Amino acid sequence: MAGTQQEVLAGGEAARGGAALRAGKYAIALSVAAGIAASMLALAPAAQAAAAAPNATARIQALLNKPVDGIVDLPSGTFSVQPTLKLQQGERIIGHGTTLRVATGSGNYYAMLTGTDATTDLSGLAITGVTFDQNSSGNPIRTSAPLFNGKPRFVLLIAAGTGIKITNDRFIGSDNVDTIVTGGATQNVTISHNEFATINTPLHDHSTIYTSGTDTVISDNTFTGRALVDSAAIEVHGDHASITGNHVSGYYKAANIVASDTTFQGNHVSGAANPVDLWSVTSAGLRNVTVTGNVLNRNLAHWARVLRSLGGSLPTARSTGQVTRDAHSTQSFHDITIGHNKG
Repeated sequence: MAGTQQEVLAGGEAARGGAALRAGKYAIALSVAAGIAASMLALAPAAQAAAAAPNATARIQALLNKPVDGIVDLPSGTFSVQPTLKLQQGERIIGHGTTLRVATGSGNYYAMLTGTDATTDLSGLAITGVTFDQNSSGNPIRTSAPLFNGKPRFVLLIAAGTGIKITNDRFIGSDNVDTIVTGGATQNVTISHNEFATINTPLHDHSTIYTSGTDTVISDNTFTGRALVDSAAIEVHGDHASITGNHVSGYYKAANIVASDTTFQGNHVSGAANPVDLWSVTSAGLRNVTVTGNVLNRNLAHWARVLRSLGGSLPTARSTGQVTRDAHSTQSFHDITIGHNKG
């Protein structure tokens, strides 16, 4: 979580998340893993289709329901879909110049694509070559309250499964709580070589990739934001995360690291305020985290202007370093290695 609007505007521990709201978001992921969120997965009511294409929800859902030898080949073109599309099992989804675009007027929803219910095992799921367009201009967020009360507008929600691969996809027109979420019951997840274009209107908490599983690889992705004050490109919970080779621009934070045994290396962060934040909240404390060999560029003057335009101010140096230890941490830090990072 990147932080509450109230904290940012107050200029306190800005862009980091008051404990209550941030804990609430973490609870979403825990609930997903435990199956508590199943009741939230009902299809939204029908809405006006986007002008780009006739409503193709039934057509796309039918393809997802019947993979051929475990493979779903999506047709070329732009297809207007009504959330939520659902997967009965893990399958290989291949796009061929395919864009799935949320229908204009869809309003709030739980996710664009997720399992049939919150306990569905999606082991072996692979998605490649697909553009997911949330069509934020056709579905503006009127108020952020519903996002944190069961309708977070996730794009992909993967609650459980092993051997998950999300590669070479595009996520555009995004405005949500999280774009990709993997729950605590996931293992061996790879999120690689994807492009993310995200806004944050009106100002609300956001993490583009939010993971809670074990052995997660987040590599060689490009994140482009537009003054994402309450936002981080990546937030990792769980254990054993590898974050390498990513490019992040337009975000207040590049990464919130909550997972022990994590490597953040070889990433390029442009113009952030606080590129990497370490947050220790588990009983054993945050352990064995390495942040080395990155470009962690900051532009504090830019963020000071952004915050002033919102009626706030830039927080103290403690919260705007290249790598910080989160002021809301409740546990200790052990074996943290930070070095050889460029500005």
